Amino acid sequence: MPRLAILCIVLFALSCGGGSPTTPTAPTTPVPAPPVPSPPPPPTGITGVLTDGLSSTRLAGVLVKLDGIGETTSAADGSFAFAAADPQVERTITMTSASTIERVTRLRVPGPAATLTLMPSSIDLPAFNEMFRGSGGELHRWAAAPRLVIQRRVLQFTSVSASTYTALGTMLSDEEVATLIGDLEWALPQLTGGTFSAFAGRDVETADEGASVAVSRSGAVVVARYEGLTAGSGFWGYGRWAWNGLGEVQMGIMMLDRAFETSGSSFRRSLRAHELGHTLGYTHVTLRESVMQSHARHEPTPWDRDAARLAFQRPPRNRAPDTDPQQFVGNLHALASQLTWAGSH
Repeated sequence: MPRLAILCIVLFALSCGGGSPTTPTAPTTPVPAPPVPSPPPPPTGITGVLTDGLSSTRLAGVLVKLDGIGETTSAADGSFAFAAADPQVERTITMTSASTIERVTRLRVPGPAATLTLMPSSIDLPAFNEMFRGSGGELHRWAAAPRLVIQRRVLQFTSVSASTYTALGTMLSDEEVATLIGDLEWALPQLTGGTFSAFAGRDVETADEGASVAVSRSGAVVVARYEGLTAGSGFWGYGRWAWNGLGEVQMGIMMLDRAFETSGSSFRRSLRAHELGHTLGYTHVTLRESVMQSHARHEPTPWDRDAARLAFQRPPRNRAPDTDPQQFVGNLHALASQLTWAGSH
């Protein structure tokens, strides 16, 4: 008897609900997650293209040697390639041909593709070295366009190495300031191979008469006329520049003799261009006609413009014949705050 009672209770429970039986729901099929993309394979070598630094023509037949890997010759389209499965390291690469100056630099291998420019052998390397590597045998240049600061007051000359000068009562007129700015803006693109089309900014300052004017400004070229510059130094003008441990020019000082500036000389613009060249880090050229010849009677020549274009394709501290510094970053960071000054007429 107890067994029958239990059976009835179970049957009642299964038949309750008051309506037609519900159709069972089909089990839900899980949606698969989108596949996780595989990471790109690590680079297995290095590829690159060689071009002429002036004509941008791709260079075929250049012997390319990669330290620790081997050598090859650039193809008709200027390309080269090396296989390398080692962990990424810095390797020296040397590029040599009869029509170019041998270049030595470093590449990370394996790594991204590289586009490397070579100097044509027609550039007159000795004159290039005079103009751009005259300070300790290595190239110094601005990494970014400087600001231009014009001091309206004439300053009293004391020495070419002073950092401050006394402001006199004489001032440049608005027209003289405008002409000076115009000449310097005309010269800047030519002296940088078109790299800098304009100064980073322009400031015209008017110091109080008798004030001490500081002419060393980080990131700027400070230009002023000086009373007694020629009498005290023998020069119509004088330019100074300072660079840091990375070889980057940080500031420039342009000194122009007041008497020469107001004499009506036909060489006033060429002198201004010449002294601007010094503030950009360039030294005198003796081997050919150039704006950087010491007499300052030449305006920028086609050779000056081509040479400057090549110079701005190279990192600061590049050395002859065309060798880049061992490290562009690395342990040179610690030297970046150290300034070295140079000057010339």
